Amino acid sequence: MRAAIGKALLLMDRLVDGIRRSYWRLRTDGVGTGSRLASTVRIRAPRYVSIGARCVLNDFVHIWGAGGVEIGDDTLIAAHSVISSQSHDIDALAAGSLYRETAANARVVIGRNVWIASNVVIGPGVTVGDNAVIGAGSVVLKDVPPGTLVAGVPARAIRALQ
Repeated sequence: MRAAIGKALLLMDRLVDGIRRSYWRLRTDGVGTGSRLASTVRIRAPRYVSIGARCVLNDFVHIWGAGGVEIGDDTLIAAHSVISSQSHDIDALAAGSLYRETAANARVVIGRNVWIASNVVIGPGVTVGDNAVIGAGSVVLKDVPPGTLVAGVPARAIRALQ
C-alpha cells in the first residue's frame, strides 16, 4: 500500500512539473527540455527571459527580466537567489528626476553549467561564464570569468576551477 501511494505521488509530482514547465514555456522566451522550476519561482517581464535545457531553479528564485536574462543549459540556481536585469538610475536626482521615474536595464547572461548557490544577488549587465560557481550569499555586480569560483559582498574571484 505504501509503495503504491509513493508511486502515485511521484506521478503527480511529474505531472505538476510538466504543467509548470509548459506554463513558463508559454510566458518566457523559452524553457529548455528537462528544466525544473519550483512552484515559488517568480519571473517578472518573462517574455525577455530564456532558460536553457536541464536547468533547476529552486524555491523563491526571483528573476527581474525587463533588461533581458539568458540562462544557459545545465545551470543550477539555489533557493532565495535574485537575478535582476533592471534597476534605476543612480544619477536621477542630478537630472531632476525621482528614482522611480527612471529605468536602467542591462542584459544578464549566465553561461552553461553554472552553479549559483543560495541567497545570491546578480545585478544588471553581468555575464557569468560557463562552468562558474557563485558562493552562497554573494552579490555579483561584475562579470564572472568562465571556470571561476567567486564569493563575497561584493563577489570576488576565489580560485580557478579548471
